[in-house]
Amino acid sequence: MKLLRKILSLILVFILGFWMAFSGILTGTKAGNVLETIVGYLPDRNTIDHIIERPIPEKRREIDSASEESEDFEETKPVISTQNSEVNNEVIEEKIIELTNELRQKQELSTLQSNDDLRVGAYVRAVELEESFSHTRPDGSDAFTVFETENLSYPYKRAGENLAMGTYYLPEEEMAKFLFEGWVESEGHYENMVQQEYTEIGVGVHYDGEYLYLTQLFGTPLY
Repeated sequence: MKLLRKILSLILVFILGFWMAFSGILTGTKAGNVLETIVGYLPDRNTIDHIIERPIPEKRREIDSASEESEDFEETKPVISTQNSEVNNEVIEEKIIELTNELRQKQELSTLQSNDDLRVGAYVRAVELEESFSHTRPDGSDAFTVFETENLSYPYKRAGENLAMGTYYLPEEEMAKFLFEGWVESEGHYENMVQQEYTEIGVGVHYDGEYLYLTQLFGTPLY
């Protein structure tokens, strides 16, 4: 009981001392100088607000892009994380197409039409990314040989590919926007998305239970 009283007394003295320091009553005295020194080490409200409001560092994306007419592939390889176990692929696909067309409209370009063959090809490529995150397919062939896959035919004048990979950690639409913004921030990916000659698009999404793989295929059909 005596110990509790001593603790309460010390707390009361401490609070009273700080009040006297802030009020200026002890200004110029030895005790006041000591208290002012202690107070000087404490953060003011603006500093505290700054610490609280500081944003969490941006999650990183792993992305890659390619165009059939260029051998200069750009590559960025970061990592992101998540806890989700199921993904609605169609929601992500539709959001990516929506965002891509919004970007093109801002540049006064025609919107891209979804193409089933490009969509199937993009899905095949997204699955392959689990084995090899590259524009070279697991068998060593070029990315665009995917159009030679059985039951898939897409004769084209021009084609392009954007890749993205990351651990799933946001709702589908937000995840799509997050990865899309990574493409926008990279010159090679951005150029693919605003290429004037492209008229069609297909988006493929694959989730292996840990990582989300995303492919955009762009095309200008031959016929």
